Amino acid sequence: MTETNLKRHIIPNEKLEEDNFYYHESALMTSTGSWYIDFENKKSYWDDITRTILEYPVDFVPSLKMAMSLYAEEHHAYISNIFFECALSGTPFDTEIQMLTANNRKFWARAIGKPIYNNANKIIGVRGVFQDIDDNIQKEINLEKASGIVASQNNRLFNFAHIVSHNLRSHSSNLTLIVQLINDLDTVEEKLELLDNITHVSESLNTTIEHLNEVVTIQTNSNQLKVEVNFAKTLEQVTTSINQIIDNNKVTINSDFSKVEFIEYIPAYLDSIFLNLLTNAIKYKHKDRDPVINISTTRDYTNQDRVVLEISDNGSGIDMDKFGDKVFGMYKTFHYNADARGIGLFITKNQVESLNGEISVKSDLNLGTTFTIKF
Repeated sequence: MTETNLKRHIIPNEKLEEDNFYYHESALMTSTGSWYIDFENKKSYWDDITRTILEYPVDFVPSLKMAMSLYAEEHHAYISNIFFECALSGTPFDTEIQMLTANNRKFWARAIGKPIYNNANKIIGVRGVFQDIDDNIQKEINLEKASGIVASQNNRLFNFAHIVSHNLRSHSSNLTLIVQLINDLDTVEEKLELLDNITHVSESLNTTIEHLNEVVTIQTNSNQLKVEVNFAKTLEQVTTSINQIIDNNKVTINSDFSKVEFIEYIPAYLDSIFLNLLTNAIKYKHKDRDPVINISTTRDYTNQDRVVLEISDNGSGIDMDKFGDKVFGMYKTFHYNADARGIGLFITKNQVESLNGEISVKSDLNLGTTFTIKF
C-alpha cells in the first residue's frame, strides 16, 4: 500500500477519534449526558456522562421500568405527558425539570428529546440529552430571594417614612397647637387645664418612639448568635408571663411539637413571636365562644426541610378581601377593639423576615385565623 493510500485509511480514523474526544470532553465540561430509548427492542441506552451525572456505576445497564425513578415525584405527571407526546405524536420537548440520582439527590436539569423515525416514517424511539443546570437554577432562586429581601426592606423603609412623616408630625402639630393655646389664654387656671393635654400627647409621642426603636432593634439584632431553642419551653415561658390574661379569657391552648422540637434561632425573637400571636388571638376572640388556640410544628420537605410553625385560633377572623394586603402593616387594625394598636403583627413580620423567614395568614370572618411561619 502506498503512503498516499495509507493516509487515506488512517486519517478518517484519526478524525473519528478526535471528534469523539471533543464530544466527550464537551459533554463532561458542560455536564451533558445523552440517552436513547429503543421501542423496537424495548431497551434504554445511556452514555458514560449520563451514568456519571446520575451517580450510577459505569457498568450499570438502565431499563425502561426505572424511567420514573429518575425524576422527582412531583414532576412525574409532567414528564410522562411530554414524553408520551413525543413518543406518540412526534412532539419534541425542551424543558427544565428536577431529576433524581441513584443517591436520591435532587437536581435541576434541562432535558431535550426528539423522536426517531424509521424508513416507513414510524416512530421507533426517542433520543435526547440532558444537562445538569442545578447551579444556575439555585443562583436564580437565591437571586429571587435576595430581590425579595430587598423589596421587603424597601417596604419597611416606606413604613418608617410613613410613621416619621405622619405620626410624629401629628404629635408635633398637637404640641404646637396646645402651646399656642396656652400663650393665647389670659388666666393661670386656664393654662393649667391644658397641661393635661400636653401630658397625653407626650405619652403618645413616647409610645410611637418606643415602637420605632423596637423595629430598629430588630434589624440591628438580627446578626445575634442563634442557639438551639425548645418550642415547648418557649411556649411555657410565654404562657406563664400572660397567665392572668389566659385565665381571665378562659383560653385553651393545644400544642404539638412532636415533629420538630427545637430550632436554631434567637430566643428573644421566638418569645416575641409567640407572645404577639397568642395575645393577638386572645384580643380578637369571638364574642360567642371561648378562645381555643392550636400550635404545632412540622417540616416542609419540599422547601429545603424548613421548619414550619402554625398557630390557629377560633376567633373573630379577618375579612381578607378587605384587609388581606394590610394585615402586617404598621398601625393597621381591622377590629373595633379599644386596645388595638396595629403594631404586634408588624413587629412579628419584621422579626421573622430579618432572619430570612416568611410569615403568611389565612383567615375566615367569624371562624378564625391561622398564621404560618416558615423559618
